[in-house]
Amino acid sequence: MTQAVARLAGAKTADEVVDIVRATARALVGCEGIAIIRRDGDLCHYIEEDAIGPLWKGQKFPMSACISGWAMLNRQTVVVPDIALDPRIPYELYEETFVRAVLMTPVRRDDPIAAIGAYWAATYEPSEEEIEVFEALASATATALENVRLISALKDAVSEAELVRDELRHRVKNAYMGAQSLARLTLPSELGVEFNGRISALARVHELLDEKIEDNARIDLRSLIEIELEPYMMPDRQTFSLTGTSVPLQPMRATALGLVINELATNALKHGALSVPSGRVEVAWMVVGSELNLLWAEMNGPPVVESALPNQGSGLIKRLVERQLNGRIDHVLLHAGARCQVTFPIEAGSLRESVASSRGVGLR
Repeated sequence: MTQAVARLAGAKTADEVVDIVRATARALVGCEGIAIIRRDGDLCHYIEEDAIGPLWKGQKFPMSACISGWAMLNRQTVVVPDIALDPRIPYELYEETFVRAVLMTPVRRDDPIAAIGAYWAATYEPSEEEIEVFEALASATATALENVRLISALKDAVSEAELVRDELRHRVKNAYMGAQSLARLTLPSELGVEFNGRISALARVHELLDEKIEDNARIDLRSLIEIELEPYMMPDRQTFSLTGTSVPLQPMRATALGLVINELATNALKHGALSVPSGRVEVAWMVVGSELNLLWAEMNGPPVVESALPNQGSGLIKRLVERQLNGRIDHVLLHAGARCQVTFPIEAGSLRESVASSRGVGLR
């Protein structure tokens, strides 16, 4: 019995449940035949059997015309030691079979959806233990069928969610493309290029979020930085150096920080280290207490003009850090190049994962 219950617990489809019952039921009570009957409205549909001779597989009978229907309608197990002596038995249906005794029990007693019948070739009265085992099998079958129903409903829900997600993904991409087209048509050339760059940065973060949807849509900081810096990487040289542990970020923080990284890279391409072949950028981050510290440092770039800072997107970066990240920023221009340190609080969950990932691992 234990093996049968374990197999039923692992069943994924209704057909698999039926196959398991068919293969195990006879051995549990030592009968010569079993039948599995599904309730089909007001009919009993004999869907499967395992017996020494043919029973009624594939046939349907009115609920009121067979013992399986009686068991389901009355929500109780029926024991018939001699079919010739029980008025509930439609004897004419049994004349061509080997059956002389019956044990019938409903599946899901409170609201029967099926029944399982055991049949003997001679008059026989099953013991209390055999009846209990058969009822336990019916109970396990009911649980297995409910699990199958839930699995099927979950699959349908997942499929529906995937369709909605795909539609949303398509609409968001179209929205980004529409915004870029509108910028090209309505903004001056230079402003249009800057605006489209920011829209592209948002699109890259959104795409990464979409890929990470199974991880509660959190983005690892390194992945975020890599995808934002990819458009600025040079195929023939190592332009960037990234150093830091794994830090998962929630969507709103990832979006804001992605825009900050994009602005810093755009400024570096126009005025800083990325504007010359020798330039390099180091990006390093670490968790200190409950805050994330991220440092952007440019080197080997052209001579720095300190007065250029207000014109290099610093206003947008400051607003993103202070308003969206609830953090603070230290953005300065040194002779060696621009340096920007961003500090903001991170969630407890991100902090735990960051600490776990950094145990025994130093900054690279």
